[in-house]
Amino acid sequence: MFELHGYMRMRADYFHRLDLGSGKSNQSTIGTNYADNAQLENPYFVPPSVAAETAGGFGETSGASDVNCVGGLTGLGINASKASRRCGRRNGFASANMRLRIEPTLHITDTVKVHAQLDALDNLVLGSTPDSLLADNPNAPIDLFTRTQLPPSDMRNSGRDSLVVKRAYGHIRFGWGLDIKFGRMPHHWGMGIVANDGNGYYRGEAADIVRMLDMDYGDSVDSLRLGFDFGKDRRSTHTLEFSWDWAASGPTTAQIFGPWYGPYQQDYTTGQTFSVEKFDNVYQWRISILRRDDPAMLQRKLSLGRPVINYGAIVWARYQAIDRVTGTPGIGIDPQLNEQYGSEIGSSGNQYYDQLQDYANILIRRRALVFTPDVWFRVNWKTLRVELEGAAVLGRFNEINDSSAFDASQGNDRDDVYTIKDTTDMGRRWLTQFGYALEFKYGLFKDKFHLGLDHGFASGDNDPRFRYNTPWNSNLDDRTWSKFRFNPAYFSDLLLFRELLGTASNAAYFKPWLAFYFFDNNFSGRLDIEYAVAPQRTNTWGNKANYGLEIDAAFRYHDRQEPIFFQLQYGVMFPFGAFNRGVEYSPDGTLAGLPNNGDPKAAQTVQAQLGIRF
Repeated sequence: MFELHGYMRMRADYFHRLDLGSGKSNQSTIGTNYADNAQLENPYFVPPSVAAETAGGFGETSGASDVNCVGGLTGLGINASKASRRCGRRNGFASANMRLRIEPTLHITDTVKVHAQLDALDNLVLGSTPDSLLADNPNAPIDLFTRTQLPPSDMRNSGRDSLVVKRAYGHIRFGWGLDIKFGRMPHHWGMGIVANDGNGYYRGEAADIVRMLDMDYGDSVDSLRLGFDFGKDRRSTHTLEFSWDWAASGPTTAQIFGPWYGPYQQDYTTGQTFSVEKFDNVYQWRISILRRDDPAMLQRKLSLGRPVINYGAIVWARYQAIDRVTGTPGIGIDPQLNEQYGSEIGSSGNQYYDQLQDYANILIRRRALVFTPDVWFRVNWKTLRVELEGAAVLGRFNEINDSSAFDASQGNDRDDVYTIKDTTDMGRRWLTQFGYALEFKYGLFKDKFHLGLDHGFASGDNDPRFRYNTPWNSNLDDRTWSKFRFNPAYFSDLLLFRELLGTASNAAYFKPWLAFYFFDNNFSGRLDIEYAVAPQRTNTWGNKANYGLEIDAAFRYHDRQEPIFFQLQYGVMFPFGAFNRGVEYSPDGTLAGLPNNGDPKAAQTVQAQLGIRF
């Protein structure tokens, strides 16, 4: 039997002052070192309508470009102060995107299945692939005359292809309790603050359909997983699981030698692609014990008026012996098509094996060992739900103490060589991170009125050099990394953590909320008030503890008979002292060119979603 699930969604977003009105600092006054400038640069989006276009724009010989707002108004005789205020009102921008998610299941037998997940037009921005973009239509030399939208094609008119296969895995279940899964599968645990598959999970609310479909992220893992169910019956089953995960394998022969390596290349006879280096693999193992009722069983137990307790514990362990040095631009794809496929790592020339030597030149002894213990607990009773997940990241790895300890010539010149200057100055880095999330909900008036409180904590770092969330937890030469990062698929708001900071990190938030269901629970309204602080204030821009206050409101339609929904949301975030930027953080003690004197302004958003789930 062939089973098909998934959803179709369309989203429209409007953001107002997402840069908090801070603009960008004047780099010419603060030096050229990125590590120093990172704390002064605004990492958030600056709309082109308020960004200062460079002097001598297209068709201009001097002054600002033709579309500069302030320059255009001052040229009409309006004084600079009024022009600045008028152009400041143009700091909003809107966009819309769509996604079709297809999740087929092939039932080979009652106990053997094959699952997959495919995304078509994944988060495609509406109107982004017209036939005029690449001059595909000679009758449309400019966008004004475009006739049709073309299919997205990776590295051509889009960042990804029209159809993306994200997961595919097999599932075998034996009658005596053994469960085997293998392939690329969803990676999820508990509430999802560490591992989150991006599918949302069941909370027992009618609005769950909205939460499950309004997702941008999701984790997948390549794994061989063995599970065993034990217990008296299905009502009290515990699941013990062990898995071997391929977190990272390092570059493959196709990535080093080129996509035609193997059966398509006459000089080689190898029939399949494989990893070129054994000891650069990131090995991951996990062991877990879980007691969790599926939604149908949970509702059946709750109907009996008894409390239902679910819980689980898991430990991930990662190990890596060697790794490429931090900061290398890439591993290369093919020396003949390098400019199209990415940065190469060395002087490959026409000799494929030079790429392999170049990769060997940038390897260091990482000697990493990381443990991530995580516990999850949930209590349901009538209309009450209390859920908690807490996790830690503990471990160590080696890093070159001087982060610039390697030569890295820029560009795509095949004569460039990446070699490490000095590997003797290696230091140990320690990971000591902790975070947890708590959700409380209680329903009144026959579960039509919900009161709730969400709370979360993510440890921070006292390193003042990186004052906002970055892909790295801290500076490379910081000896202890203590900044815990929530999974970005576990979001609690519309602006602060979802858009501005990217996720909860170096943060503690408190969010009381209420929701009301009406018209036979087909409609609902919700109001959230979130207040967030930074445990380590030295790791914020303003050296202050208060991030800000955010107010979010939503009106939702979720049909109980048909799998459709509509949602309209509004959010405003009032930034506090943690987002202030002052002259005390400038390397030379001065700072110029900061709009609003570094005082951030409120950000707002209006969002709408329309979807069908099947």
